[in-house]
Amino acid sequence: MTVGEKIQFYRKKIGLSQEELGQKMLVSRQTVSLWETDKTLPTVDNLIRLKEIFSVSIDDMLTENEPKEEIQNEPKEAYIFKYEKSDLQEVFKKVRFPLIKRAIIFTLACIVLFIFFAATETNQTIIGLLLGCFLIGLISHIKGYFAYRKAWKNSVSRILQSTYSYEIFEGYFVLNVSQNEEITRTLKIYFDDIEKIQTFGSYLVLQISGQSYIIKKDVLIPESTFIAFCNSAQNKGEAKKPKDKLKNVSILLFILSICTIWGALIGVAILSGINQAMTENMWVFFLFLPIPIASIVFGFYLKKKDYKYKKNVIVGFIMAALLCIYGSFTFIFANVYSHNDEPIQNVEQLLDIDIPTHSRINTQDWTKGTQSIPRGYIYSTSDIYFDNIIVAEFEKNLSSDTKWISTIPNDMVGITSYFCDIQTSDYYIIYNKDTKEFNKLPNESGTYVFINILYNAENNIMKLVEYQIEYTK
Repeated sequence: MTVGEKIQFYRKKIGLSQEELGQKMLVSRQTVSLWETDKTLPTVDNLIRLKEIFSVSIDDMLTENEPKEEIQNEPKEAYIFKYEKSDLQEVFKKVRFPLIKRAIIFTLACIVLFIFFAATETNQTIIGLLLGCFLIGLISHIKGYFAYRKAWKNSVSRILQSTYSYEIFEGYFVLNVSQNEEITRTLKIYFDDIEKIQTFGSYLVLQISGQSYIIKKDVLIPESTFIAFCNSAQNKGEAKKPKDKLKNVSILLFILSICTIWGALIGVAILSGINQAMTENMWVFFLFLPIPIASIVFGFYLKKKDYKYKKNVIVGFIMAALLCIYGSFTFIFANVYSHNDEPIQNVEQLLDIDIPTHSRINTQDWTKGTQSIPRGYIYSTSDIYFDNIIVAEFEKNLSSDTKWISTIPNDMVGITSYFCDIQTSDYYIIYNKDTKEFNKLPNESGTYVFINILYNAENNIMKLVEYQIEYTK
């Protein structure tokens, strides 16, 4: 008998499919199939794991001798369970509570963050990103809840029609599932392979290979192995197996890689709230590159160990590519904005007005390239940012300065710039460079060059727009 034939023999003997054995081994079903057809051999680590799962020696698997038939001893305990619908409903109500609890805690945490950011007048971009994260998280929780509920509903009829008999031996138990007095499935399960055991009232729920198995506690004898194992699992911190640690690291890197985009966006938003230069802050995306790169490297490490690896490699490459693309915006658009004071000096001299000392100015030259702006031709725009204290005196004088107006008459809207937002701005100047007039319609039809100034008193932002527009009287 070949090694592959023995793996297949022992696998079927304990009632596992290739997919289920692969899950226990942290390898794909295709890898198990290659072993069983003798196209590849398991590594030493995998042979050790197979030995533990099959409860045989490595020599038994590697020699050509026929496998020895196991002498079945009398079970230490034996139980037969037939479930009613009320049993399943009670367990479902108790199992779903942690799902609802996590969703409530997540929602409350987001509300607290919203209140905190709103109270501190944080940049609205950050609040928008937080709202996006909240919606994604909420949808994920709702989706998870309904998926769990659907899985329970789909399994109810099958469980109600089945009888579950447990025979407990030293270190393992045999589960026979039968319908109409005919055994449909037999599983040999080692206690070490139980992923999680939870107590819900008068029930124990075992998690094994992604499946849940319900045991009625009131049927068990006081010294039952199930109860002893449950107490042991709950009361002592059992060291995780190395392969479980690899799986946890794989999942952690997968999740962190997906979250890098959100983390980078939040970083850019925070930095932009300080220096008002979002495009130039996109280099922050490069700071998150080590995470997807680590996911890729770890994925190839898992491949070398014959474990599942593709999701780490795929998400790593995708996220690394997106981070590089967004991060490169800093260099691609490096020359889009200038930050010198020339536009402010020109406007102050031309219009004879005083503009407070600014904390930041972003000027864009629109004459380079083709414009798709629907009204007029834009020469340049400048966004100027001020500190609250500095503009206090400036804002006091705006209402009495005849050059500034607080509303734009309807007949003058046609000569304002495309960027003139009457919803958010508080004061305006419309200056005709050709006629040297403030806030007046030209006396004759023609093409004129204007300077439009908008000031938002709430956010302390001023916008200078120089543009050309055709006016028809």
